[in-house]
Amino acid sequence: MGACYVSRAVVHSIVPLAVLEAVKNLDTPVEDGLSEFAEELLSKRLGLSDTVAMQLREYEGMVRRDAAADQAHLEALLRLVGRRPDADLVFADAGRRAARRGVRRLFGITRLAARAAPRVFGYGAARRAARAVFGAELRRERQVPIARVPDALAVHATPDGAACALYGTGFTELLRLLVGFEGAMLHVSCRATGGDVCEWRAAPPDPRHH
Repeated sequence: MGACYVSRAVVHSIVPLAVLEAVKNLDTPVEDGLSEFAEELLSKRLGLSDTVAMQLREYEGMVRRDAAADQAHLEALLRLVGRRPDADLVFADAGRRAARRGVRRLFGITRLAARAAPRVFGYGAARRAARAVFGAELRRERQVPIARVPDALAVHATPDGAACALYGTGFTELLRLLVGFEGAMLHVSCRATGGDVCEWRAAPPDPRHH
């Protein structure tokens, strides 16, 4: 295809922060009338632990400094989340959170231009955000959005490819916010199942849902 993709991914500290925020969100108990058991519940929920609170503060500081994530720490975090029974929910929520932070990170004039003319400026803004936050390449081939992640970090962390969901929902949310895209990014190639690269391709929305 002649496309030149980055050879080494640099993931932003936004990603581990988003993962921890998703864990905390899912581990926060709802108001269920069981307040007398609150302490026992809190002690068993990772997202409400002192360790996660400390890591959230640390990553919030890194995001303010616009710092890259430590790849080893991120891989360990994804591996830990991958052992949870609700891992798919955590990764999906984290991807959306990371994308929203990635959009806020863009210059205000870039966001305004994308909102005013998404077809002209939105894809460029989404491409920059995908590269800066996820270390990914987001392009259009024959007018179809395609994303590729050159790094195998997600598959190293979760050999079944579970952590790849973080990227898929992240790309979908970026395109939704910056281009008005209403479909989904399908994971058409995954290193976990023998693919040369993890790749996502845009699919239109299901007409049955309209």
